Amino acid sequence: MPEKTSENLSLINFIERNHDGIIIVDRAGLVLFANLAATKIFNRSRQQLCGKQFEFPLPGDKTIEINIPGKSKEFGVARMQQMPIEWLGKRAVVLLVHDISDLKKTEMLKSAIDERRRIDRIKNEFISNVSHELRTPLTSVREGISQILEGFLGKTTVGQKKFLSMCLEDIDRLSRIIDGLLDISRIESGKIILKKETLDIVDLAKSAVSSLSVKIKNKRLELIEDYPKEKTEIYVDRDRIIEVFVNLLGNAIKFTDKGHIGISIKNKPKMVECCIEDTGRGIAKKDLSRVFVRFQQFGRVFGPGEKGTGLGLSIVKSIIELHKGQIRVESKLNKGTRFIFTLFKYTSKELFRQYIVDSLREAVHNDEPLSIFLFYIDDLALVRKEFESQKITSLMNKFYEIVGGHLRRQADLAVKDDSAILLVLPVTKNEYIESIQLRLKQALEEYLTKEGLDKKIKIGCRTAGFPRDGSSADVLFDKIQEVLN
Repeated sequence: MPEKTSENLSLINFIERNHDGIIIVDRAGLVLFANLAATKIFNRSRQQLCGKQFEFPLPGDKTIEINIPGKSKEFGVARMQQMPIEWLGKRAVVLLVHDISDLKKTEMLKSAIDERRRIDRIKNEFISNVSHELRTPLTSVREGISQILEGFLGKTTVGQKKFLSMCLEDIDRLSRIIDGLLDISRIESGKIILKKETLDIVDLAKSAVSSLSVKIKNKRLELIEDYPKEKTEIYVDRDRIIEVFVNLLGNAIKFTDKGHIGISIKNKPKMVECCIEDTGRGIAKKDLSRVFVRFQQFGRVFGPGEKGTGLGLSIVKSIIELHKGQIRVESKLNKGTRFIFTLFKYTSKELFRQYIVDSLREAVHNDEPLSIFLFYIDDLALVRKEFESQKITSLMNKFYEIVGGHLRRQADLAVKDDSAILLVLPVTKNEYIESIQLRLKQALEEYLTKEGLDKKIKIGCRTAGFPRDGSSADVLFDKIQEVLN
């Protein structure tokens, strides 16, 4: 150690507090000094380091990476460089050692994630391409077998019909697997765009039940339905949510031999809770964690009867999560199963904003313009003092009918709450916004004049357009949202 002058003490204090390892080595490679950080990096005490030969080759004029013992059994990585100094009147080398173990782990993790994503992308593309290629010949094979089975190519024996029917069942099962693989591939690659609209979820549930009523009847199962009396509207993709109900109900029917199938919907303050339950075979506790994993099947019985693909529940979970919802399962072996999923309800503001987000995403993807209108009752607080809420609701329904009557294309969207109507017109050039606004506002005011309400109720309108007013949903929504409750 150098003489402990005040200057040297300051230097030693600085070296000791340094977070990087600092080691001083003489020309023969013996360690003369090591700071506290160096002892931690090399997992050695000062006594174990000082006076001993330094165990790594000196880096010279380069910066090198070395393996270090680290804090656990795993080796870490440090970056080391050297500088010539004078120590106790003799030439020596100071080694600066920076522990980069965490950085290397982060880089390795990022590399592993990138590689996993690359493999998943290749896998999804492969699945998608193979599935598409299989569809055409499979359709031809099915058509050929169907014609033989129907007797178009000559009479068939009972044995032949039985064999051909089994072939058709396997072809249909293979078709379901292909459809499931395509669905999963689209979901994981982000190629599924939900066509969301405001719908009564009870209507969707009843539609699913109706499509499976024959199967329920054939298995002599009791159907128990429990729905809220009030209208329960949520913002969802009609076909996809029906698919969820059909899949869950279909599973319940498949694995229930006696008892009942139940479907219930609860209208909660911030969400809608849906439950499909059965009194069937149930799922063992050890298998519950794998229920939503693709190609997993539980309680399957070998022999004749409907066979599953093991993809349905994975698709169901993906659809629910695409809607920002959650799904869980409760089950006991031989005592039945309950699948419960929840979907969040939107406030008027949230709903209007979501319409804009979804429409804008598609407009940007297709490089097309988007025009947005918000028609509302001006001075609503004063209007509410003069008219009952029932009257205002009736007016808004009429306004919605008038605005909807002016929609020209299937892609045009209109949605309302108790005081405003949002109109979203895809592929509508922004230069037409003023003329459309004038035409629709005039139609609404003509109705008010006809009803003798034009002196008491005024119609306001705000507009926004992409790309005219901005390219983000927040910017477009801010242009219209101030008048919303």
